[in-house]
Amino acid sequence: MSTNRRIYLDHNATAPLGPTARDAMVAALDVLGNPSSVHAEGRRARDLVERARDAIALLAGCGRESVVFTSGGTEANQLGLALLAPGARHRTIAVMAIEHPSLLGAARALLGWTVDTTADRPGLVAIGAVNHELGTVADLVVAAAAARAVGARIHVDAVQAAGRIALGPIVALADTVAISAHKLGGPQGVGALIVRDPDLVPVLDAGHQERGRRAGTENTVGIAGFGAAATAVDVVAWFGVAALGDVLEAGLLAIDGARINGTAQPRIGGTVNAAFAGARGESIVIALDLAGIAVSTGAACTSGSIAPSAVLLALGEPAARAREAVRFSLGRTTTRAQIDEVLRVLPAIVARARGDSQRRPREG
Repeated sequence: MSTNRRIYLDHNATAPLGPTARDAMVAALDVLGNPSSVHAEGRRARDLVERARDAIALLAGCGRESVVFTSGGTEANQLGLALLAPGARHRTIAVMAIEHPSLLGAARALLGWTVDTTADRPGLVAIGAVNHELGTVADLVVAAAAARAVGARIHVDAVQAAGRIALGPIVALADTVAISAHKLGGPQGVGALIVRDPDLVPVLDAGHQERGRRAGTENTVGIAGFGAAATAVDVVAWFGVAALGDVLEAGLLAIDGARINGTAQPRIGGTVNAAFAGARGESIVIALDLAGIAVSTGAACTSGSIAPSAVLLALGEPAARAREAVRFSLGRTTTRAQIDEVLRVLPAIVARARGDSQRRPREG
């Protein structure tokens, strides 16, 4: 195993906790009180929550009353659809098979609803702004226009977009938008749902927190870190990350038999989904890990599975080719030296993985 400092290229799964977020969380640990309590201690905790709400609202380009704190992107996707479903005209939800498992799961969890990728008149449309595996950018303008034309409501999963592109235009097109703290340098276990209609509340009244839209005591420490991370976001700086992604992509294509998935659509930059003919992606991921480099084969929610990428299968790739995928996702802490090191060690790893695949029994 390499004794060098590890190289982390799995930012789409989770980004490193930023120093400003860490400092805010450490300070919040000393704040005693439930944000719903009216005494001085409770008001101090409430102040932390509301300052963070202001920061998220600024990041999202919305009013502070639109920000609902959740336990993460998964809950934000579930809550977004749950809030929109009662007012929908039709009980059909349009969602593509390439979306994140949390969005697909939230759609399938709507009781009495039909999930359809080709619905002509859906009641709801659920769409990811940026694909978690490929980094492809959805045409939300077209999707929103089509939805509005048939009176459908729109939920957008912007978890992979937040901190990388401006959220204001996305929020303006949607009814609800999900984001997550740990994708942009905040802590795990906290996220937010942007709700444009102030009258949207759950059918089940379970508590008064978050204007009655999400019951339960707020995660004050996590929310404080989320707010600090949002304040530190510099969308313009993502161009530098995208440029490093271009360097990586060019180097990967120099390896014989390499291809890049998702090039048919515009991409966010910084996410490179590569495949190497004749080499299993899982073999490459394991070998890179042993060499001190962290990458993945797809969504963190499904990376423990040996099944081929559901995204690539949905796009028509055969299972054998879908199993060759490796996702490199960069972030603001990624350096050119790290990219150069990955490109230095990868050709030999790919060659060994191809040898492993040739010795592996053929799957039925």
